[in-house]
Amino acid sequence: MKFVLLLISAMILSGCGFKPMYGQFSDDGSDLRDVMANIRVTDITEQGRPSRIGQVIRNNLLDRLTPFGETKSAEFVLKVTFLIEEHGYGIRANESVTLQNLKLVTTYQLEDINTSKVVLDFAARALVTYDLAQSDYSNMIARNAALKRLSEEVANQMAARIGAYFSKTAAKEQPQ
Repeated sequence: MKFVLLLISAMILSGCGFKPMYGQFSDDGSDLRDVMANIRVTDITEQGRPSRIGQVIRNNLLDRLTPFGETKSAEFVLKVTFLIEEHGYGIRANESVTLQNLKLVTTYQLEDINTSKVVLDFAARALVTYDLAQSDYSNMIARNAALKRLSEEVANQMAARIGAYFSKTAAKEQPQ
């Protein structure tokens, strides 16, 4: 029964035009990872200032875009900036906040090094809510964990958007 369901779902996905983005089964048979490995990720700043969360976002991007290390001859450069917004809500009777919203907004541009043309310009957003405790240390640990999850989420969004761009570009360049 499971085999039949798997077979049916595979047929449905192939019928809707679903194609894997990575690996030998992509449109042109080339590996998208090789193309994405030619992206250099610049240092990521928060409103022009370096910060730890910028390093975490950059490391997450490098893990997704260039898992085997950065190349010396990059064809594209990825420029990323970010902004963190925090809002408390869930007010107690003593007017203290019980929940914290943490939102990470990144804007990024993928630029072709040869032509200096921006080929991709988007934003990625992620939101996490966490409980605030009576302990400052617990709140700091919860905030740091939330920032880590946010950076992973925006890195996933950026890598997926960049992969989709290159996959679409390769499909356009492929002869019909």
